[in-house]
Amino acid sequence: MFAFKKIVPLLLFSGIAFGVFVGTKINTEKKDKFSEIIDIIENDYVDSTVGELIREEAIVHLLSQLDPHSSYIPPQLSAINEQQIRGNFDGLGIENILFDDSIMITKVMDGSSAQKAGLKEGDRMLKANMLSLLDSNAFDNLSLALEKSTVQLSVFRRSVNKSIVFNLKKASVVINSSKIYYMVNQSLGYIKIDRFSSNTHQEFLNSLTHLKQQGLKDLILDLRNNGGGLLAEAVAIANEFLAKNDIITYTKGNKRNLKEYIADGNGQFKKGKLILLTNQNTASSSEILTGAMQDHDRAVVLGNRTFGKGLVQEPFRLPDGSTIRLTTARYYTPSGRSIQKTYSKNIDWYRNEIFRRNNLQDTLNPVFDSTVVKDFFSTNGRLLTIGGGIRPDVILKDPISDSFSVSAKIILILNQSKAFDIFIIDYYQNELSQIKKDFPTMQAFNFNFQCSNQQIEKLQQVIFKKNNINIYQYNIKQLLAKNLKAAIAYKLYGENGKSQLLNLYDGIFSISFDVLKNYNRILNINAKKSRKFDY
Repeated sequence: MFAFKKIVPLLLFSGIAFGVFVGTKINTEKKDKFSEIIDIIENDYVDSTVGELIREEAIVHLLSQLDPHSSYIPPQLSAINEQQIRGNFDGLGIENILFDDSIMITKVMDGSSAQKAGLKEGDRMLKANMLSLLDSNAFDNLSLALEKSTVQLSVFRRSVNKSIVFNLKKASVVINSSKIYYMVNQSLGYIKIDRFSSNTHQEFLNSLTHLKQQGLKDLILDLRNNGGGLLAEAVAIANEFLAKNDIITYTKGNKRNLKEYIADGNGQFKKGKLILLTNQNTASSSEILTGAMQDHDRAVVLGNRTFGKGLVQEPFRLPDGSTIRLTTARYYTPSGRSIQKTYSKNIDWYRNEIFRRNNLQDTLNPVFDSTVVKDFFSTNGRLLTIGGGIRPDVILKDPISDSFSVSAKIILILNQSKAFDIFIIDYYQNELSQIKKDFPTMQAFNFNFQCSNQQIEKLQQVIFKKNNINIYQYNIKQLLAKNLKAAIAYKLYGENGKSQLLNLYDGIFSISFDVLKNYNRILNINAKKSRKFDY
């Protein structure tokens, strides 16, 4: 086996001939050097080999040498990847996690077959199509059962202390990417977009319509942690804010001609004040939208520097059902700025760059191509910063760049493990109804409810027992209280309740009010130093 591993780098090094695979068809009449090498290895190598495995490893390595975003998707994952991009999938509509040696349901999606059948958060899965979900093969067995169109699921429900059998049919589950929206006050609305999938633009318009009916004049559009998605959807939303013939973005590459995306002037929100919220995980299509708003002085960008992903990938389907997503062009903002940060170092360095930032260094030491010497200006003549994503007009305190701190890392781990949700499901469920009686409105809960010391101590005990983290050595009771309260808000008032609570904690609304007061000054609106974008 050692000898087999040693031969792989030699094969990868010769993978330059793989270019034949990314074209529109593969020449099967005459073998290329890549295929010849595979044949030689399979026929003459000292140990047994798996040719297909070697090919796939070579493909992955080859694409990794091009840029951080060109990638290979094997046949078994291609359909799933396409579903994720579209924002819908076939399934039961549940989220789960391994807890106490069983698979616990942590979320039942609205409108899903699981919700219609009566599954609930906290149900423990016992069997799926007669396959046990209580051993080391639990997730494999669950995946095997979910390959069928119908699933018989046996669960244990603690609230009634008995097992219940459900007969479920898989159905299309649509992930709403703009389901969080509400009025902050009588005139300021808030909409959060999680991703850009096939329905995002329409979902955004639905949210906007509801808020207008409630008196919307100005808008906060939250793109934090939005990793991108379909460019067409981001362009369509940008179109809602811009005047006719405004450039939204353009793309060009060595083998791709310049392609412009232009606003048609028929947008639904071209006049009101607009604030965009960004952070380090605002990436790709989200950065396209942000860059267009900033270049045209259409919005104040509030938050932290965005990720810096400005490369265009096109899918190339191969005969075996696998897919190559190959970078073919770069995105540019209307003024001509490239969003892409440098990727001259290794991929880990590139991906983890966001954790090495802090606001001072971010301002003084931008990450950009040193060969760029041109200045870029907004419509109103503001000098724009370049390289490594979109820098905000107003900077917020950055919790991500502070993630070197142990406390932030621990909270991140606990959120990913769903520790707070599990604590509520398992130990706190009976208290929720009383809390709802004591705090009948979201506002009353946000401003008056406080987690008690006894609740936090119980939470620490559960975390110590279930997550194998010695939580007592960290001084993070305040952070625990914040995240527990947010999880309770979600159980009582849904996504809107949790969002409002966290935005209050983080001071988003109070800072936004200040931004609105100084809106014209920040955007230099009265200067009217119009500049024509040229590139």
